[in-house]
Amino acid sequence: MELLINLIPLAVILVLLFLKQHMLFAGLVGGAVALVIGGFSLGDVNGAVMEGIKTMFSYTAPILFAAAAMMVAKGGSVQAVVQMAEKAFKGKIAIFAGILVLIQAAATYMAGMGAGNTMVIAPLVAMAVGAVPEVVAAMAIVTAVGFTTSPASTETVLAAEAAGIDVIEHAANMQPLTLLFVALGVALAIYGVSKRGVLVSNNKNAIKVTLDGNLFVRALPAIALLTFVILGSRINGLIGFVVFTPVTTVMITAILTAVLTPLGITKTSEALIDGSRYILTTLFGVGIFLSFINLIARLGTFEQLAGLVANVPTGLIVPSAIIMAFLIAIPSGAFAAGVLVLILPTLSLLGMPSQAMGFVAIAVGFGTQISPVQINVAALSEGFGVEILQICKNNLKFVLVSLALLIALSFVFI
Repeated sequence: MELLINLIPLAVILVLLFLKQHMLFAGLVGGAVALVIGGFSLGDVNGAVMEGIKTMFSYTAPILFAAAAMMVAKGGSVQAVVQMAEKAFKGKIAIFAGILVLIQAAATYMAGMGAGNTMVIAPLVAMAVGAVPEVVAAMAIVTAVGFTTSPASTETVLAAEAAGIDVIEHAANMQPLTLLFVALGVALAIYGVSKRGVLVSNNKNAIKVTLDGNLFVRALPAIALLTFVILGSRINGLIGFVVFTPVTTVMITAILTAVLTPLGITKTSEALIDGSRYILTTLFGVGIFLSFINLIARLGTFEQLAGLVANVPTGLIVPSAIIMAFLIAIPSGAFAAGVLVLILPTLSLLGMPSQAMGFVAIAVGFGTQISPVQINVAALSEGFGVEILQICKNNLKFVLVSLALLIALSFVFI
């Protein structure tokens, strides 16, 4: 009975979102219900709101990369890259979209996180093909799998610790599944563009720039930004000291933009500032919504949901854990690692293998990609010029198919 009561605020939020009410209104009503049920004080509400906003604005690297991506777009650099790709692929732009999704997957896997990469790659994809639903979903899926199986991510560390094995060994165990979903994501992107064609007109953030002169020279700032974001840490490791950080990456890109595009110093500086406005505004709204979710979490709702996994038959524990992890990740998608902390101890006590922990981690990743409080969803919204809730709606059917495949594979491999 206690769980049913504690689920009421979440149910209220989901119903209001389904009725297409604004995210903040839905969160406010759900938070008010949680306030009544939990007997929280206004001080608790204030603390939750401040913490939610603080959390979202702690994602400094994605904010910097979003500003830089918009800056190079205003200088015509992104458009130059797209035109070069169109010439190289001789009109087969679907292949280019698939390659960009593959780059997104590789970058996420190497870094152990995806939003920063998305901030840079999504505008390039949007400029090339537009907000093709399959491409957007493909980027979300490969990102989810990448950061939940990467040896560099917190999620993978937690899964390995729950299984009692080394992180590298656990990551190796999950590699076949990682490669499978990446291949499916690339195929989905290629299929989507082949089926629908280019939908550039759907991107309301598209910037019209007249290109003249050498395309390669104009493209260099965007190429440099993409290279430093994806390979910066690897380059630092090779040379033995740190050169490429989010700050230095943006500084170098800004210098290249000022020198190699018509913007010049003043307009480049203005473009960098303007480029941050959308993501900052989005994160502010998401932070407030997250605060209401945090208030609901204080009721113990998510812990109680996670505890249900231990009550199912042995053969259904992993599939049940996958489903539960997925569902919990939707409202609390800003903290993928936090969801795993709730689910993995149950599997650990039952002596489940490494693959079981990995399957649950991937399920959490999938859930985050239809969560309005996930930073990667905000990055997709920014890059493709589509509202956050529309991104969630777009991803839903593709993520559910991926989840179903994950559950089916769990019966085979675990």
